[in-house]
Amino acid sequence: MPRELYGLYHNDGRGALSYQSLESGLGALTSGSSGWGIGLEDFDNDGWKDLFVAQSHGLDNVQQIDASLRYKEVPLVALNHNGRFERVNSGVDTPLAARGAAFGDINGDINNDGWMDAVITTLGGPPVLLLNRGGAGNHWLSITLRSMRSNRDGYGARVSVNSRTRFATSTGSYVCANDKRLHFGLGSAEKANVEILWPSGTKQTLNDVRADQFFEVREPERS
Repeated sequence: MPRELYGLYHNDGRGALSYQSLESGLGALTSGSSGWGIGLEDFDNDGWKDLFVAQSHGLDNVQQIDASLRYKEVPLVALNHNGRFERVNSGVDTPLAARGAAFGDINGDINNDGWMDAVITTLGGPPVLLLNRGGAGNHWLSITLRSMRSNRDGYGARVSVNSRTRFATSTGSYVCANDKRLHFGLGSAEKANVEILWPSGTKQTLNDVRADQFFEVREPERS
């Protein structure tokens, strides 16, 4: 809610977390905003997870209560530069009563270009599709898991690519589900080392995987 900073907690290991909203730059970006759907996704494929937030106050008459606040807001997109977030243009110029936000590299004929896109749901209006036009220079890898031992989509698997880790799930933010493929930005790396810990306990390693591809991995039939 406004006057409250978006909370960012760094995992320090061994069950300890440290509050880093100020150090990360989020304090300056979010003190007057209300956030709903949220995603930490690598939008520029540099290997650092960026921040996207669908924003809007919960009260449609909030401006009558406090003239400094607004009911509708534009989304927040903040690129992660070595642990510090910096706002960039979201591509949305008209403020929205935004709520949900879902993420993925849109399937089918629309996109599927290796750059993460976003869809926003709004109150009283149509959803908003934001296509990431990407850029030159950085590489990526999109992984689809297949398993007959754990579960069909490998949900719950821990996947590390060049030391960056994600967990297989389609679970998203506020009333949303994401693309089940696991997207990794690789920066300048043209190859990737992939390590998978499947829900069954099986460990799988694949080395020198070519970048810039949609890559399907099947769980080994035996450990």
